[in-house]
Amino acid sequence: MLTDSTVGAAGRLYWSQAERTGLVLGFSQHANVLNQETLERLQLPIYHRRAGGTAVLVGPDLLSLDVILPTEHPLILPDVVESYRWFGEAWVAALHTLGMQTRIVPPAEAHAQRALRKQAETQAYESLLHRACYGTLSAYEVVSGKRKVVGLDMVRRRVGTLLQAGVLLHWDTELLAQLLGQTDEEQQHLRTGLFERAIGLDVLVGRSVTAQEVISAFERVLLSPTA
Repeated sequence: MLTDSTVGAAGRLYWSQAERTGLVLGFSQHANVLNQETLERLQLPIYHRRAGGTAVLVGPDLLSLDVILPTEHPLILPDVVESYRWFGEAWVAALHTLGMQTRIVPPAEAHAQRALRKQAETQAYESLLHRACYGTLSAYEVVSGKRKVVGLDMVRRRVGTLLQAGVLLHWDTELLAQLLGQTDEEQQHLRTGLFERAIGLDVLVGRSVTAQEVISAFERVLLSPTA
């Protein structure tokens, strides 16, 4: 999406929602992290994204947004982490209009969770949950309590910046646990751990939330004079 035509262009939004369930691996992840028996049995398509992060299950339960901003756009700051702040705040405001109370993750909170992967008593468990994007937190992602609702990532190039958001319309850990757990024990840890780390919009608001509702709410926030 980031090409030379991005230079000097206005910012653009691209919404998407996969019809078929598939797994997207992070830039540095390899397919050998997956349970090959489960993968062979389910025959899921596997993709790699150019941004960092870890595995995300795409399909009808995940709404994705790509925001393309040209080089030197005022929303893209020299500080990479701070360039996420407006994006997370816009999501909090949009979800508020749908009756959901969420917040952005301060950088210090995200750093504290990452530090758990380096501590002997928590390293194995946290590294296991880190196989899934929604098992960990990054700065300015959107959470309800401590459970992730909107995951964020970014690709920066000379011609512009691509900001990406993944919104959980519904969160079910079973398939991810089967794909990312190499043993029965790992799969059980993933089922319970991922359930505690993320939550779908349907649970937050107590009803099914359509992709169009979310799209309309987010775009209204962006068009608001106070945004």
